Amino acid sequence: MFFFFTKRILFAIPIFLAVTFLTFSLVHSVPGGPFDGEKEIPIAIRQKLDQCYGRDRPFMEQYCRYIGRVFRGDFGPSYKYPHWDVVELVKSKALVSLEIGVYAMFFALMMGIFMGMLCVCYRGTWIDLFLSFLSTLGICLPAFIVGPLLIYVFGIHLRWVNVACWDHWGDKILPTLTIGILYASYVFRLTKRGLCDVLQKPYIIAARARGISERRIFFIHALKNGLLPVVAYMGPAFAGVISGAIVTETIFQIPGLGRLLIQAITNRDDMLILGIVNFYALAVVICNALADCVQAWLDPRIRLQ
Repeated sequence: MFFFFTKRILFAIPIFLAVTFLTFSLVHSVPGGPFDGEKEIPIAIRQKLDQCYGRDRPFMEQYCRYIGRVFRGDFGPSYKYPHWDVVELVKSKALVSLEIGVYAMFFALMMGIFMGMLCVCYRGTWIDLFLSFLSTLGICLPAFIVGPLLIYVFGIHLRWVNVACWDHWGDKILPTLTIGILYASYVFRLTKRGLCDVLQKPYIIAARARGISERRIFFIHALKNGLLPVVAYMGPAFAGVISGAIVTETIFQIPGLGRLLIQAITNRDDMLILGIVNFYALAVVICNALADCVQAWLDPRIRLQ
């Protein structure tokens, strides 16, 4: 398993380098710079600033110097936050984004798997049709619609929870639902499809022929293999929860990486933008590798392939 995980990480290094190069190119191709503002800076001072931060060097030299610092754990200083490094800023906000990501993914797993199992048990009934309709609705509604609706109903009309706060546990319910509903819908569909396919396998038919109870067949023989698509989906899904919470963090005023990225783009803080995007890319790489390892542990045939 260790060699399997190492191989996945080694395969991900070129992808990470491609993401960093693409992001670096896009940031440097945008007109203007981090030192542009309402007040014009004298040319001599601008040249000194560019020389201090290495912005006067050729593009490839800037990228090579930057990627060399990244592999040493140095993402450079922030242009708009004096005396703050990018690593310090990302660390101060990453825990909030990880927290909401864990809550949302836990909700998506529990709700999606439960709904999928329920649909398989009552396949073809009104319960199956109703839950399938809810999952379609959850996929179609984006976060910028679900979030304000939840705020209006539970925050303004019913006044059950606070809005635009991140201090009490109740403040985290609406953001968790806003993110988790979408992923719960996908988990539901994967669970339902995976279990339906597994229950038609020959070894399940043989188990029924031997007189094994349906409960034991479902929970012991079918559930483990039926959840393999969900496990494969968890890697990119969890990374997507962390990196895709920009809209939700903006709606609920959550002090996470999403809001920090919006502020960095507004301030044209190039180094901070690169640091956050690289953190997201690293999260995607690690989550995909962990998901592959869990999937290989559940199905040893994957390691042989």
